[in-house]
Amino acid sequence: MGNVRTGPSPSSGIESTYNELAALMGETAGPEPHHGRRAGSHDDASILEAMERMTDFVVARLGVGRGSRVLDVGCGNGRPAVRLARTLGARVMAIDIDEEALRDGAEHAAAQGMAEMVRFRRVDALDLPFADASFDAVLAFEVTPYLDVAALYRSIARVLRPGGRLVVETPYPLVPMTEEIRERIGPYLAVSNAVSNAVSNAGSFDVPEDHLSAARRAGMAATELVDITESVRDSFSRLTRGPGERGARPEAGYGASGTARLLDTFAAWADAAEVGGVVMTFTRMEQ
Repeated sequence: MGNVRTGPSPSSGIESTYNELAALMGETAGPEPHHGRRAGSHDDASILEAMERMTDFVVARLGVGRGSRVLDVGCGNGRPAVRLARTLGARVMAIDIDEEALRDGAEHAAAQGMAEMVRFRRVDALDLPFADASFDAVLAFEVTPYLDVAALYRSIARVLRPGGRLVVETPYPLVPMTEEIRERIGPYLAVSNAVSNAVSNAGSFDVPEDHLSAARRAGMAATELVDITESVRDSFSRLTRGPGERGARPEAGYGASGTARLLDTFAAWADAAEVGGVVMTFTRMEQ
């Protein structure tokens, strides 16, 4: 899950919370903290295996191959970008604003022998410094809740070649968000991405229809929408069991109270039956 922040810098309190809990998240979830894909509650795949399945499910929809140019928006620590390059042979420009995550991603790419295939760069997703039509595909993996979707899609459409695909994987609200729901899931959003107003505006996700409308106005047509709610339902409840499953002991480095706070945050998100998941594929129309 990437960290794509725009606008004013978050307060020092939110930034401190993010830095503390993001590290704990990595200890708990492993190196690739995003939705995992499972066949059901009986599926005993490990957390990492389920997350890699989701990565493969999403990137397969990009329609790219050897030599293709892919932009990964909000790449986080770069695990999906490196996996995409290694499995499909595409060249990836991975962007984020979190410098620590970018360093981690670059180190991982180098360790995997993929430094020439995956480049990491600090870039604002709403102000892309790339030429028009310079990418064959764009990946947005669990980043859209933290951005103005209309502005993001306009930015992406400009750099996506005609016929190229944008693939978006994102949570979305199954019901209208109430203040009570926002209070429950707000801490998770603040941990996932310390946007300046994450706590106050948490839960104000766009529904799929909003994505479709924004994409259409930006010059992209929806070609596929796959609801993944049931296959990801168990993801974050598994994360609350993550330390034991992975043999990790994050409390040793971060303290029992910090670990408990993170796990409570995951549990509240995991129990939020009001949140679903969707993978959407858009194609850039001829200009």
